[in-house]
Amino acid sequence: MLFGNKFEKIAKLAEKGEEEKLVSFVNDKHEDVHLAAIDALGRCSGDVAFNALVPLVHSPDKQTRIHAAGALCAMNDPKARAHLEHQRSTEQDSDVLKAIEESLSKIKDRI
Repeated sequence: MLFGNKFEKIAKLAEKGEEEKLVSFVNDKHEDVHLAAIDALGRCSGDVAFNALVPLVHSPDKQTRIHAAGALCAMNDPKARAHLEHQRSTEQDSDVLKAIEESLSKIKDRI
């Protein structure tokens, strides 16, 4: 599959809410594909997507943590708040902290 086709496939899977298939792209070796899959999971609303995103908030990779925080926020699931608050208490990177704070404020505004 060509690199560009992966982005198209991810977009189509997100539109259809096919969480299980999206999860398979989360470990893609190309960072852009990996991050696009995380963002796409945020457009889903099921437990598969939520459960795939939660551990990513604790990833050693900074960009993965930032995108996972945004995706959890986008899901509009009140359960995301507890996971983001926990990560906020342990997070060392200021950019990730900013993303977590923004996500938490948006979740608070919706609840």
